[in-house]
Amino acid sequence: MVRNSPRPVVLTMGVFDGVHEGHRALIRHAAQRARSMDATLTAATFDPHPTAFLRPEHFQGLLTLVGRRVELLRDAGADKVEILHFDAQLSHMVAEQFVAQIVVEQLHASLVIVGTNFRFGHMAQGDVSLLQKLGLKYGFEVEVFDLVGDAGVWSSTRVRQAILDGDVARADVLLGRPHRLTGTVVHGDHRGRELGFPTANLEVQGGLIIPADGVYSGLLHTRTEVYPAAISIGTNPTFEGVLGRRVEAFAMGQSGLDLYGQVVDLDFIGFVRSMQAFSGIEPLIVAMNNDVEVAQQQVSAYLDAQR
Repeated sequence: MVRNSPRPVVLTMGVFDGVHEGHRALIRHAAQRARSMDATLTAATFDPHPTAFLRPEHFQGLLTLVGRRVELLRDAGADKVEILHFDAQLSHMVAEQFVAQIVVEQLHASLVIVGTNFRFGHMAQGDVSLLQKLGLKYGFEVEVFDLVGDAGVWSSTRVRQAILDGDVARADVLLGRPHRLTGTVVHGDHRGRELGFPTANLEVQGGLIIPADGVYSGLLHTRTEVYPAAISIGTNPTFEGVLGRRVEAFAMGQSGLDLYGQVVDLDFIGFVRSMQAFSGIEPLIVAMNNDVEVAQQQVSAYLDAQR
C-alpha cells in the first residue's frame, strides 16, 4: 500500500476529553513506540464530543475545550494532533468505512494504539477486536493499552462525577492537574464589591462542566498574572432574586482589578464549604472572611507541593 507520509505514523485515537492520567499514560506509551520506529505520533480527537452530538440530553459537560485539549495532547507527547469533526456524516460511517477513510486514507496509520474500551463506527459497532481484524486487512498493526490506574480504570466519566460531586481535589488527582473553567468576565450585580470581596463573574465557555454549588479555592489566570482565588458557585441563597447559577472568583489580596471583558481561566484546587443561606449580611461576611482564610491555606499548600 502506498503511503503519503514520509515517515511511519503511530496513531492513537479517542475523544481524550480531559486528557486525564490514563490518556497521558497512553500517549507516553505511544510516544515510546513512535521513537522506536522513527515514526510520527498522531493523536486524533473528536470535536464536538460524540455524546454531546448524539445524545445532548445525557451529556454532563466537557472537561476541556478543544484548543486546550490539543495543547495537553502535545504536552503529553503527541507530535501532531488531528481534530476529527464529529458530524452526521462521521457518525453514520460504518466501522470498516471509518477505518478505510479515516485511519488509512486520511491519517496513514502504520500502528494504531488505543485503550481497551475504544469504540468506533456507526452506533459504536466497532471494538478493538474488529479493529485488529481490519488492521490485518488494511495493513496496519494494532496495540491495546490498558487504562488501569489508581483504584480502577481511568476514565473521563470518573472525573466528571468527581467534579459534579464537588470533589475537585479528587478530580485533580485523576486529571493530573486542576480542573479548569475558561470564560469571559462579565458584569454581575456588584454585590461582592459592596461586601468588600470584589469578584470576577465568569461567563463559562463551551459547555465546560461546572463543579457542584459551593465555595472552592483555586487560581485565577489572566493574560499576564496568576492570582490565588476563592471561588463561589451557585445562586447565593442569602439574597433574593438571584437567577441562575453563577461562577464568581475573588482574587485574594487584590482590590482594584478590572477584568471586565477579559477571557480568564479558573483552576480548582480544593473544596471549602457547601453553599448556604445566612440570616443576614454580618454572618455572611464572617463566613466569607473564613472562606478566604481556608482558600488561602489550600492554595499555599498546593503551590508548595508544586515546588
